[in-house]
Amino acid sequence: MVFDGNGEAVDWILGYDPPADSFRDQLDGILKGGNTFQALARNFAETAFKVAKKYADRYDIAKAAEFYKQVLAIDPDGTKGGSDYNGEQTSYAQQAEFGIAGNALSARPPDRAPMEAFIKKYAKGKIVEEAFMRLSRSHYGRTATKEEAAEFYADYVGRFPDSVPALSAYVQRILQDKEPVEKGIELALKAVELQKAAAQAGGVPATPMGGGSMLAFNLARLYNLKGDKAAALKTVDAAAKELGGNPRMLSQAAQTYLDIGAEAKALDIYGPKFLKANMADASVLGQYAGFWTRQEKNLKSALEAAKKAVELTPAAPAAWLSLGNVHIKLKNKAEALKAVDKATEVAPANQKAMIQRSADQAKKLIDAIK
Repeated sequence: MVFDGNGEAVDWILGYDPPADSFRDQLDGILKGGNTFQALARNFAETAFKVAKKYADRYDIAKAAEFYKQVLAIDPDGTKGGSDYNGEQTSYAQQAEFGIAGNALSARPPDRAPMEAFIKKYAKGKIVEEAFMRLSRSHYGRTATKEEAAEFYADYVGRFPDSVPALSAYVQRILQDKEPVEKGIELALKAVELQKAAAQAGGVPATPMGGGSMLAFNLARLYNLKGDKAAALKTVDAAAKELGGNPRMLSQAAQTYLDIGAEAKALDIYGPKFLKANMADASVLGQYAGFWTRQEKNLKSALEAAKKAVELTPAAPAAWLSLGNVHIKLKNKAEALKAVDKATEVAPANQKAMIQRSADQAKKLIDAIK
Protein backbone atom coordinates (compact mmCIF):
# COMPACT_ATOMS: atom_id res chain seq x y z
CA MET A 1 0.00 0.00 0.00
CA VAL A 2 1.22 3.51 -0.85
CA PHE A 3 -0.17 6.53 1.04
CA ASP A 4 0.29 10.26 0.58
CA GLY A 5 1.21 12.73 3.30
CA ASN A 6 -2.43 13.06 4.35
CA GLY A 7 -2.79 9.34 4.89
CA GLU A 8 -4.92 8.84 1.79
CA ALA A 9 -4.36 5.68 -0.24
CA VAL A 10 -2.59 6.52 -3.49
CA ASP A 11 -2.33 2.99 -4.93
CA TRP A 12 -1.41 -0.60 -4.11
CA ILE A 13 0.37 -3.57 -5.61
CA LEU A 14 -0.93 -7.07 -5.06
CA GLY A 15 1.97 -9.43 -4.30
CA TYR A 16 5.54 -9.28 -5.52
CA ASP A 17 7.01 -10.69 -8.70
CA PRO A 18 10.71 -10.43 -9.51
CA PRO A 19 12.83 -8.90 -10.88
CA ALA A 20 13.26 -6.14 -8.30
CA ASP A 21 13.82 -3.50 -11.01
CA SER A 22 10.34 -4.16 -12.38
CA PHE A 23 8.85 -3.80 -8.92
CA ARG A 24 10.77 -0.54 -8.44
CA ASP A 25 9.41 0.74 -11.79
CA GLN A 26 5.88 0.09 -10.50
CA LEU A 27 6.64 2.12 -7.38
CA ASP A 28 8.14 4.91 -9.51
CA GLY A 29 4.96 4.94 -11.59
CA ILE A 30 2.90 5.37 -8.43
CA LEU A 31 5.10 8.29 -7.35
CA LYS A 32 4.53 9.97 -10.72
CA GLY A 33 0.79 9.69 -10.10
CA GLY A 34 -0.31 8.39 -13.49
CA ASN A 35 -2.90 5.64 -13.46
CA THR A 36 -3.03 5.36 -9.70
CA PHE A 37 -6.16 4.55 -7.77
CA GLN A 38 -6.08 8.06 -6.30
CA ALA A 39 -5.89 9.79 -9.70
CA LEU A 40 -8.49 7.54 -11.30
CA ALA A 41 -10.88 7.93 -8.34
CA ARG A 42 -10.59 11.71 -8.46
CA ASN A 43 -11.23 11.77 -12.18
CA PHE A 44 -14.13 9.34 -11.76
CA ALA A 45 -15.69 11.41 -8.96
CA GLU A 46 -15.47 14.53 -11.12
CA THR A 47 -16.87 12.82 -14.20
CA ALA A 48 -19.71 11.11 -12.33
CA PHE A 49 -20.61 14.40 -10.65
CA LYS A 50 -20.68 16.28 -13.97
CA VAL A 51 -22.82 13.56 -15.57
CA ALA A 52 -25.21 13.75 -12.61
CA LYS A 53 -25.48 17.51 -13.08
CA LYS A 54 -26.26 17.05 -16.76
CA TYR A 55 -29.11 14.69 -15.94
CA ALA A 56 -30.32 17.05 -13.20
CA ASP A 57 -30.39 19.91 -15.72
CA ARG A 58 -33.03 18.06 -17.72
CA TYR A 59 -34.95 16.96 -14.59
CA ASP A 60 -34.05 13.27 -14.95
CA ILE A 61 -34.01 12.75 -11.19
CA ALA A 62 -33.50 8.98 -11.26
CA LYS A 63 -30.44 9.14 -13.53
CA ALA A 64 -28.98 12.09 -11.61
CA ALA A 65 -29.34 10.18 -8.34
CA GLU A 66 -27.64 7.14 -9.89
CA PHE A 67 -24.51 9.15 -10.67
CA TYR A 68 -24.58 11.14 -7.43
CA LYS A 69 -24.52 7.79 -5.60
CA GLN A 70 -21.49 6.74 -7.65
CA VAL A 71 -19.70 9.90 -6.49
CA LEU A 72 -20.45 9.01 -2.87
CA ALA A 73 -19.41 5.37 -3.37
CA ILE A 74 -15.96 6.33 -4.66
CA ASP A 75 -15.52 9.39 -2.40
CA PRO A 76 -17.52 9.05 0.82
CA ASP A 77 -15.24 11.45 2.71
CA GLY A 78 -15.21 14.22 0.11
CA THR A 79 -11.45 14.15 -0.44
CA LYS A 80 -11.35 13.63 -4.21
CA GLY A 81 -11.97 17.09 -5.53
CA GLY A 82 -14.71 19.62 -5.77
CA SER A 83 -15.98 22.66 -7.63
CA ASP A 84 -17.39 26.12 -7.05
CA TYR A 85 -20.78 26.44 -5.39
CA ASN A 86 -21.96 30.06 -5.15
CA GLY A 87 -18.39 31.28 -4.79
CA GLU A 88 -17.19 28.59 -2.39
CA GLN A 89 -15.11 25.52 -3.17
CA THR A 90 -17.28 22.56 -2.19
CA SER A 91 -16.47 18.85 -2.50
CA TYR A 92 -18.17 16.75 -5.15
CA ALA A 93 -19.37 14.45 -2.37
CA GLN A 94 -21.13 17.23 -0.47
CA GLN A 95 -22.72 18.54 -3.65
CA ALA A 96 -23.82 14.99 -4.52
CA GLU A 97 -25.48 14.63 -1.11
CA PHE A 98 -27.16 17.99 -1.65
CA GLY A 99 -28.31 16.92 -5.11
CA ILE A 100 -29.87 13.71 -3.78
CA ALA A 101 -31.56 15.64 -0.96
CA GLY A 102 -32.84 18.27 -3.39
CA ASN A 103 -34.31 15.58 -5.65
CA ALA A 104 -36.10 14.03 -2.67
CA LEU A 105 -37.46 17.41 -1.62
CA SER A 106 -38.87 18.11 -5.09
CA ALA A 107 -40.47 14.65 -5.44
CA ARG A 108 -44.22 14.15 -5.09
CA PRO A 109 -44.85 13.66 -2.25
CA PRO A 110 -41.72 15.49 -1.04
CA ASP A 111 -39.32 13.76 1.33
CA ARG A 112 -37.60 16.18 3.72
CA ALA A 113 -35.50 13.58 5.52
CA PRO A 114 -32.37 13.71 3.30
CA MET A 115 -32.20 17.52 3.43
CA GLU A 116 -32.83 17.48 7.19
CA ALA A 117 -29.93 15.04 7.52
CA PHE A 118 -27.77 17.29 5.32
CA ILE A 119 -28.15 20.37 7.56
CA LYS A 120 -27.42 18.23 10.61
CA LYS A 121 -24.25 16.83 9.05
CA TYR A 122 -22.82 20.10 7.73
CA ALA A 123 -22.55 23.25 9.85
CA LYS A 124 -21.87 26.17 7.52
CA GLY A 125 -21.28 27.22 3.93
CA LYS A 126 -23.28 28.58 1.00
CA ILE A 127 -24.60 25.13 0.15
CA VAL A 128 -25.87 24.64 3.72
CA GLU A 129 -27.55 28.05 3.63
CA GLU A 130 -29.27 27.02 0.39
CA ALA A 131 -30.40 23.78 2.05
CA PHE A 132 -32.04 25.79 4.85
CA MET A 133 -33.74 28.07 2.31
CA ARG A 134 -35.17 25.11 0.40
CA LEU A 135 -36.53 23.57 3.58
CA SER A 136 -37.99 26.94 4.51
CA ARG A 137 -39.79 27.24 1.19
CA SER A 138 -41.03 23.68 1.08
CA HIS A 139 -42.19 23.18 4.66
CA TYR A 140 -41.16 25.43 7.52
CA GLY A 141 -42.32 28.69 5.97
CA ARG A 142 -45.97 27.60 5.79
CA THR A 143 -46.96 24.09 6.80
CA ALA A 144 -44.80 23.33 9.85
CA THR A 145 -46.27 23.87 13.30
CA LYS A 146 -45.33 27.04 15.17
CA GLU A 147 -43.08 25.03 17.46
CA GLU A 148 -41.30 23.28 14.58
CA ALA A 149 -40.86 26.56 12.74
CA ALA A 150 -39.50 28.38 15.80
CA GLU A 151 -36.84 25.70 16.31
CA PHE A 152 -35.94 25.58 12.62
CA TYR A 153 -35.61 29.35 12.17
CA ALA A 154 -33.66 29.77 15.40
CA ASP A 155 -31.14 27.29 13.97
CA TYR A 156 -31.20 28.91 10.51
CA VAL A 157 -30.62 32.46 11.75
CA GLY A 158 -28.24 31.23 14.44
CA ARG A 159 -25.95 29.75 11.81
CA PHE A 160 -26.35 32.59 9.31
CA PRO A 161 -26.98 35.71 11.43
CA ASP A 162 -25.99 38.13 8.67
CA SER A 163 -27.99 36.49 5.89
CA VAL A 164 -30.79 38.74 4.66
CA PRO A 165 -32.66 35.77 3.08
CA ALA A 166 -32.53 33.91 6.40
CA LEU A 167 -33.77 36.91 8.38
CA SER A 168 -36.47 37.61 5.79
CA ALA A 169 -37.71 34.02 5.81
CA TYR A 170 -38.02 34.09 9.60
CA VAL A 171 -39.90 37.42 9.42
CA GLN A 172 -42.34 35.95 6.88
CA ARG A 173 -43.09 33.03 9.19
CA ILE A 174 -43.61 35.36 12.16
CA LEU A 175 -46.08 37.38 10.10
CA GLN A 176 -47.96 34.19 9.32
CA ASP A 177 -48.10 33.20 12.99
CA LYS A 178 -48.63 36.81 14.15
CA GLU A 179 -46.07 36.17 16.87
CA PRO A 180 -43.51 36.83 18.31
CA VAL A 181 -43.95 40.38 16.98
CA GLU A 182 -41.06 42.01 18.84
CA LYS A 183 -38.68 39.35 17.59
CA GLY A 184 -39.95 39.91 14.06
CA ILE A 185 -39.33 43.66 14.30
CA GLU A 186 -35.81 43.03 15.61
CA LEU A 187 -35.04 40.67 12.72
CA ALA A 188 -36.56 42.95 10.08
CA LEU A 189 -34.64 46.00 11.33
CA LYS A 190 -31.39 44.05 11.23
CA ALA A 191 -32.12 42.87 7.68
CA VAL A 192 -32.83 46.46 6.58
CA GLU A 193 -29.50 47.60 8.05
CA LEU A 194 -27.68 44.79 6.26
CA GLN A 195 -29.36 45.84 3.01
CA LYS A 196 -28.23 49.42 3.54
CA ALA A 197 -24.65 48.34 4.24
CA ALA A 198 -24.60 46.13 1.14
CA ALA A 199 -25.97 48.96 -1.01
CA GLN A 200 -23.34 51.39 0.27
CA ALA A 201 -20.57 48.83 -0.21
CA GLY A 202 -21.70 48.51 -3.81
CA GLY A 203 -21.49 52.27 -4.32
CA VAL A 204 -25.23 52.91 -4.08
CA PRO A 205 -26.22 56.00 -2.04
CA ALA A 206 -27.85 55.21 1.27
CA THR A 207 -31.65 55.33 1.32
CA PRO A 208 -34.02 54.95 4.28
CA MET A 209 -34.74 51.31 3.49
CA GLY A 210 -31.54 50.37 1.67
CA GLY A 211 -33.48 49.27 -1.38
CA GLY A 212 -35.15 46.54 0.66
CA SER A 213 -38.75 47.37 -0.18
CA MET A 214 -40.26 43.99 0.63
CA LEU A 215 -38.43 43.96 3.95
CA ALA A 216 -39.83 47.41 4.67
CA PHE A 217 -43.35 46.32 3.84
CA ASN A 218 -43.07 43.36 6.20
CA LEU A 219 -41.61 45.59 8.90
CA ALA A 220 -44.62 47.89 8.50
CA ARG A 221 -46.98 44.92 8.89
CA LEU A 222 -45.17 43.94 12.08
CA TYR A 223 -45.49 47.48 13.48
CA ASN A 224 -49.17 47.31 12.64
CA LEU A 225 -49.51 43.98 14.47
CA LYS A 226 -47.84 45.63 17.45
CA GLY A 227 -50.47 48.38 17.31
CA ASP A 228 -48.05 51.12 16.24
CA LYS A 229 -49.79 52.36 13.10
CA ALA A 230 -47.74 55.58 13.01
CA ALA A 231 -44.50 53.59 12.72
CA ALA A 232 -46.12 51.32 10.12
CA LEU A 233 -47.15 54.27 7.94
CA LYS A 234 -43.77 55.96 8.33
CA THR A 235 -42.02 52.77 7.21
CA VAL A 236 -44.16 52.29 4.10
CA ASP A 237 -43.89 55.99 3.22
CA ALA A 238 -40.07 55.79 3.34
CA ALA A 239 -40.02 52.64 1.20
CA ALA A 240 -42.50 54.02 -1.33
CA LYS A 241 -40.21 56.99 -2.01
CA GLU A 242 -37.55 54.56 -3.25
CA LEU A 243 -39.78 52.81 -5.78
CA GLY A 244 -39.86 55.33 -8.59
CA GLY A 245 -42.47 54.16 -11.09
CA ASN A 246 -41.97 50.41 -10.68
CA PRO A 247 -45.52 49.06 -11.18
CA ARG A 248 -45.00 45.72 -9.44
CA MET A 249 -43.45 47.26 -6.35
CA LEU A 250 -46.01 50.05 -6.25
CA SER A 251 -48.73 47.41 -6.12
CA GLN A 252 -46.87 45.78 -3.21
CA ALA A 253 -46.73 49.13 -1.44
CA ALA A 254 -50.45 49.62 -2.06
CA GLN A 255 -51.15 46.15 -0.68
CA THR A 256 -49.19 47.01 2.46
CA TYR A 257 -51.12 50.27 2.91
CA LEU A 258 -54.36 48.32 2.59
CA ASP A 259 -53.12 45.70 5.07
CA ILE A 260 -52.52 48.40 7.68
CA GLY A 261 -55.80 50.17 6.97
CA ALA A 262 -54.55 53.11 4.91
CA GLU A 263 -56.67 52.85 1.75
CA ALA A 264 -56.30 56.52 0.81
CA LYS A 265 -52.52 56.16 0.65
CA ALA A 266 -52.86 53.00 -1.44
CA LEU A 267 -55.02 54.87 -3.94
CA ASP A 268 -52.64 57.80 -3.96
CA ILE A 269 -49.67 55.75 -5.19
CA TYR A 270 -51.51 53.02 -7.13
CA GLY A 271 -54.87 54.45 -8.05
CA PRO A 272 -56.36 56.69 -10.76
CA LYS A 273 -53.25 58.91 -11.02
CA PHE A 274 -51.07 55.87 -11.64
CA LEU A 275 -53.58 54.58 -14.18
CA LYS A 276 -53.58 57.86 -16.09
CA ALA A 277 -49.78 57.74 -16.40
CA ASN A 278 -49.79 54.15 -17.73
CA MET A 279 -52.67 54.02 -20.18
CA ALA A 280 -50.43 52.90 -23.06
CA ASP A 281 -49.07 49.75 -21.37
CA ALA A 282 -51.47 46.80 -21.66
CA SER A 283 -49.46 44.62 -19.30
CA VAL A 284 -49.45 47.23 -16.53
CA LEU A 285 -53.15 47.89 -17.11
CA GLY A 286 -53.95 44.20 -16.72
CA GLN A 287 -51.98 43.96 -13.47
CA TYR A 288 -53.70 47.08 -12.15
CA ALA A 289 -57.17 45.81 -13.02
CA GLY A 290 -56.43 42.41 -11.48
CA PHE A 291 -55.08 43.94 -8.27
CA TRP A 292 -58.14 46.08 -7.57
CA THR A 293 -60.52 43.35 -8.67
CA ARG A 294 -59.01 41.05 -6.03
CA GLN A 295 -59.32 43.83 -3.45
CA GLU A 296 -62.93 44.54 -4.51
CA LYS A 297 -62.08 48.23 -4.28
CA ASN A 298 -61.50 51.05 -6.78
CA LEU A 299 -63.54 49.02 -9.27
CA LYS A 300 -64.51 51.93 -11.51
CA SER A 301 -60.84 52.60 -12.16
CA ALA A 302 -60.15 48.87 -12.55
CA LEU A 303 -62.89 48.70 -15.21
CA GLU A 304 -61.32 51.62 -17.08
CA ALA A 305 -57.95 49.84 -17.03
CA ALA A 306 -59.42 46.52 -18.20
CA LYS A 307 -61.31 48.16 -21.07
CA LYS A 308 -58.17 49.96 -22.22
CA ALA A 309 -56.14 46.74 -22.03
CA VAL A 310 -58.69 45.03 -24.29
CA GLU A 311 -58.58 47.96 -26.67
CA LEU A 312 -54.76 47.74 -26.87
CA THR A 313 -54.62 43.92 -27.14
CA PRO A 314 -57.93 42.67 -28.57
CA ALA A 315 -56.44 39.25 -29.39
CA ALA A 316 -55.28 38.58 -25.83
CA PRO A 317 -57.68 36.20 -24.02
CA ALA A 318 -56.21 37.17 -20.62
CA ALA A 319 -57.26 40.78 -21.17
CA TRP A 320 -60.85 39.72 -21.89
CA LEU A 321 -60.93 37.46 -18.82
CA SER A 322 -59.66 40.35 -16.71
CA LEU A 323 -62.43 42.56 -18.06
CA GLY A 324 -64.97 39.84 -17.33
CA ASN A 325 -63.74 39.54 -13.74
CA VAL A 326 -64.17 43.27 -13.13
CA HIS A 327 -67.72 43.11 -14.48
CA ILE A 328 -68.41 40.15 -12.17
CA LYS A 329 -67.37 42.20 -9.13
CA LEU A 330 -69.56 45.07 -10.38
CA LYS A 331 -72.42 42.58 -10.89
CA ASN A 332 -72.68 43.49 -14.59
CA LYS A 333 -73.93 40.06 -15.60
CA ALA A 334 -74.44 40.59 -19.33
CA GLU A 335 -71.15 42.46 -19.82
CA ALA A 336 -69.25 39.86 -17.84
CA LEU A 337 -70.62 37.04 -19.98
CA LYS A 338 -69.75 38.87 -23.22
CA ALA A 339 -66.15 39.42 -22.08
CA VAL A 340 -65.67 35.81 -20.96
CA ASP A 341 -67.10 34.44 -24.22
CA LYS A 342 -64.79 36.75 -26.14
CA ALA A 343 -61.81 35.31 -24.24
CA THR A 344 -62.61 31.80 -25.48
CA GLU A 345 -63.26 33.11 -28.98
CA VAL A 346 -59.85 34.76 -29.38
CA ALA A 347 -57.84 32.10 -27.57
CA PRO A 348 -55.21 30.47 -29.83
CA ALA A 349 -55.35 26.72 -30.28
CA ASN A 350 -52.55 26.00 -27.81
CA GLN A 351 -54.39 27.96 -25.07
CA LYS A 352 -57.97 26.88 -25.77
CA ALA A 353 -58.24 24.28 -23.02
CA MET A 354 -56.67 26.49 -20.34
CA ILE A 355 -58.78 29.54 -21.26
CA GLN A 356 -61.92 27.40 -21.39
CA ARG A 357 -61.29 26.21 -17.83
CA SER A 358 -60.92 29.80 -16.64
CA ALA A 359 -64.02 30.81 -18.57
CA ASP A 360 -66.04 27.97 -17.02
CA GLN A 361 -65.00 29.09 -13.53
CA ALA A 362 -65.96 32.68 -14.35
CA LYS A 363 -69.35 31.57 -15.66
CA LYS A 364 -70.14 29.89 -12.36
CA LEU A 365 -69.60 33.25 -10.68
CA ILE A 366 -71.70 34.99 -13.35
CA ASP A 367 -74.55 32.55 -12.80
CA ALA A 368 -74.46 33.37 -9.09
CA ILE A 369 -74.97 37.12 -9.71
CA LYS A 370 -78.39 38.19 -8.46
